[in-house]
Amino acid sequence: MTVQRYSKIYLPITVLSAYTRGDFIMPFWLKIVLKIAQIINPQINLAQEFTITVEELEELRQLPNDTLGREVAQFLDNNGFDPLNSGDWIQRTHDVWHVLTGFGCSPHDELLLQIFTRAQVFRPTSAIVVTLGLLTGMCNFREVRQVLKMGKQAKPIMGWDIKTDWKTPLVEVRKKFNIIPLNSMQQGFANSNENLIVQRPVQ
Repeated sequence: MTVQRYSKIYLPITVLSAYTRGDFIMPFWLKIVLKIAQIINPQINLAQEFTITVEELEELRQLPNDTLGREVAQFLDNNGFDPLNSGDWIQRTHDVWHVLTGFGCSPHDELLLQIFTRAQVFRPTSAIVVTLGLLTGMCNFREVRQVLKMGKQAKPIMGWDIKTDWKTPLVEVRKKFNIIPLNSMQQGFANSNENLIVQRPVQ
C-alpha cells in the first residue's frame, strides 16, 4: 500500500496546513499566497528528464547496501511512497534530495529540506514555507542558519545526472557534492565546544 503523494505543490505545504502545534490551521489568504508562489516558481527542466519507473525501482532494490540507488529505494519503501514522476526536475528528484541530505519525511525534516532547497535554488514556495515554519515555531533561527550553511557549502545539485550514480556508495556521492548531513555538522560543533572546554586554561 502506498501513500498518496502531492503532485504540483510541495509536501511541506500540506504538512504545515495539518500541523497541530497550537492548533494551526492554514488560513485562506496563505493558501492563495502559496498557490501564487507555486505558479511563479522557476521551472527547472533539465536535459536529463528524471523518472523512476516500477521496473527501475525494482532494480534499485537489488543494488548493494549503502549505494545511492538502494538508499533511495529503501526511503520510498520504508515510507510507503511511490516515485514522484510529475512536476519539474526539483519536484521529481525530491526524494533523492531527502536521501542526500539525510532528512527524513517528518514535518520538521520536510521543512529543513525546504531550507536546504532555498540555499541551492530560488523557489518562492520554499521561502514562504520556511517563514511559516518560523512563525509557527516549527523551526528556529539556529536551524535555519545551520541548514542554509549546509546548502550553501554544498556544490550545486542542478545538472547532476543522478542515474549515473545509482551504484555509487551514498557516502561517496555526499563527498562529491560536499554535503555534510546536519547531525554530522552538529556533532562536529559539539566536539569543537568540548575541545574548547578541555583546552580552557584554569583561571
